[in-house]
Amino acid sequence: MAFFFVDPETYRRHREEILELSNSIQVDIHEHLPGEKRRRGLSDREIAERLGLDERTVREIRVVAERDYYDIEEWDKAVEFKDKACRAFAEEGLSYVFKDRRDV
Repeated sequence: MAFFFVDPETYRRHREEILELSNSIQVDIHEHLPGEKRRRGLSDREIAERLGLDERTVREIRVVAERDYYDIEEWDKAVEFKDKACRAFAEEGLSYVFKDRRDV
């Protein structure tokens, strides 16, 4: 198995910007903001091009930074949410997220 290493200084220097540019923190997507104020998260490749880094370095920084940023309870909530959504879809063909819209 190969290992990929990112210099700790490179990680510290780019961590916050990579998280901000990526889909890791999805603030703008579901908020009730006007379209001109929303921005989509960039892919690792797009972030790499913007920051002058290679894509693999950006991906490694993003993945490690996500683990550092979110505590274990947040990961547990995400797994529970996805599990409920998948089970509801398998059972009813409609995600439980939209249960209030079933009558529509």
